[in-house]
Amino acid sequence: MTVREVYDYIDSIAPFNTAVHDNVGLLTGSMDFEITGICTCLDITNAIIDEAVKKNANLIISHHPVIFDPLKSVCPPSPVYKLVQNNISAIAMHTNFDMAENGVGDALIELLGFTATGADLEPVHPDGLGFGSVCDLDFAFTPKALAEHCKNALDLGGVRYTPIEKEIKRVAVCSGSGGSTMHLAIARGCDALITGDIKHNVWIDAINSNFVLIDAGHFGTEKCSTHRIAALLSKHFKEVPIFAADNDTEPCGYV
Repeated sequence: MTVREVYDYIDSIAPFNTAVHDNVGLLTGSMDFEITGICTCLDITNAIIDEAVKKNANLIISHHPVIFDPLKSVCPPSPVYKLVQNNISAIAMHTNFDMAENGVGDALIELLGFTATGADLEPVHPDGLGFGSVCDLDFAFTPKALAEHCKNALDLGGVRYTPIEKEIKRVAVCSGSGGSTMHLAIARGCDALITGDIKHNVWIDAINSNFVLIDAGHFGTEKCSTHRIAALLSKHFKEVPIFAADNDTEPCGYV
């Protein structure tokens, strides 16, 4: 089985041409490499490359691109250097997987126990394909209760939330850094937005708009991508070992 076969399968479930301003696809290695194993992760780090080498995986599939901006050099300790040094191919499936059916957004909503209703929160393609979802809840939450639900459902050390008094019956959910979608959520009649990487000014806007924000972190809202990618590939490819990286961990700690 070659890298090209895996690439073509990914393209069939999360077309690379749907990515938005993104460096997706094959970033290191060769389409012709014979695969010995596949490792999936959110970000390609040196620790994950070491794990792939130890477990005899020569293809790493990540959500975030290991090469995002143009590189001026490829030297240690760059993971790109380490990938090339070990003849490991790397495929990124980022915004194309955010928007795909059964992709990151759907995986996040499943973990929260919600059901998406209606069109995507932020359509970016003429057919309506885009980022985020709107969910009507089976019962109302308070802001604190919704924050606690997100913390428990996503197995997080903590979340941030808007501490106001409000009943929440409709929420918008956007994985990654989705603070910019707050006003889209308000326009869709949502009471709250669950996302990550929310900037200070957006929190102020939320307070002034009597709107609830739940910041579950960029890692927290996208770590589900690692196992979702592995699960989709495992159903389709039986010839090689496929595993989610053990070293796919949050890059910061909490006190």
